[in-house]
Amino acid sequence: MGGRFKRGRPRRPRQPRSGHAGNVSAARAKLLRPEVLILLVAVCVAVAGWWLIIEARQEVPVREAEIGGLRAHLQGTRWLVDQMDHGENFAKPSTMMPDMPDHEHQRLSAELTFRTVGPGAEEYRGEEFTLVSSQGNEYPPVGAQLGSLNLGSGQTLNTAIYFDFDSSRDFGSLKLRWRRDGEEHYMPVPHPPAHYHARPTTTEWPRDITLLLPLARPERGRQHFSATYGCSACHGDPSVPDSNNVGPHLGAIARQAAQRVEGLSAAQYIYQSILDPNEFISPECRDGQPCTEPSAMPEYSGILTAQAMADIVAYLLSQTSQN
Repeated sequence: MGGRFKRGRPRRPRQPRSGHAGNVSAARAKLLRPEVLILLVAVCVAVAGWWLIIEARQEVPVREAEIGGLRAHLQGTRWLVDQMDHGENFAKPSTMMPDMPDHEHQRLSAELTFRTVGPGAEEYRGEEFTLVSSQGNEYPPVGAQLGSLNLGSGQTLNTAIYFDFDSSRDFGSLKLRWRRDGEEHYMPVPHPPAHYHARPTTTEWPRDITLLLPLARPERGRQHFSATYGCSACHGDPSVPDSNNVGPHLGAIARQAAQRVEGLSAAQYIYQSILDPNEFISPECRDGQPCTEPSAMPEYSGILTAQAMADIVAYLLSQTSQN
C-alpha cells in the first residue's frame, strides 16, 4: 500500500437545505421587497388615520345629541359682555350688579331643550355640562334656571345654563361638553367678544345718528337692552318705575333727552351718551340722587355694531312715559 494513493469517489456539490428553514428565508426575502414594504407602510398609515378620525369625530361639535334616553338640543348661545368693563374710569364692584360676572369675566348663556326619548323617566342635571377650551381648561356652570329635574316619558324641558369665563387670557377655541353615564358629546360655542383691553380704543362712528336710524328695529333694541348687553342691570326696566339700580331710569328718556342740551335732538343725545358716557352726566340716578362722575357706565363703543346701536337708540326713543 506504501506510497500508493487511494482514489475515492468525487464529492458532490453541496445542496441547500430544504424544508422549514428554506421557506422562512424565501418568505423573508419576499417581505423585504420594496413594493411589499411600501404596501405595509400604507396599511399602517391607513389604520392610524382611521383611528385618529374616529377619535376626532367624538369631539366634533353638534347641536343635538342623545345619551341614554335623554336628547339635548342646543337652541343657541350668547355672550353677556363683561358688565364690570368700563375702562379705567370706575372699578365697579360686582355687588353693584347682583348675579353678574366678576370684573374681567364674561358670561356665556347656553339655551337648551331636553326631551326624553326612551320609555322611562330621565333626570336632567345641569352639572353634566362643562365649558372646555382647546388648551385643556374646564369651566363648570355657575348657575342654571333648573339645577336638576326628573322628566317623564315624552316630556320636554327648556332651560339655560351659565358659565363665567375670563376671556382676557389666551384660551384657543371653546366647546360645550355634555358628559353623562360615561358618554360625552360636544356642542359649538361662538368666540366671545373681545375683552376691553384687547379692543381698539377708537371706533369710526358717524357723527350724526340719523345716518343709522333707517336701519333701526325697536323690538330688537329691546332685546339688546334687556339681555344681550345687560343695560337693564343698571337702568332697570323702562316700563317699571324706580326699577333702576345704578344708572338713571330711562322710562321717559325720549322726552327728557330732547330737553337736556339745547340744539341737540333726543336721538343724538342718547347716541352720544352711549358712545361716551362721560359726555353728558344725567342729573338724577337712583332715589333722586345725582349720578356719579365719572360715569359708572361701561364703554360700549368698541362692542356695539351699527345695527345694534340703531336698534337700541330707536327702542329708547319709544320710551315716553311720564313716570
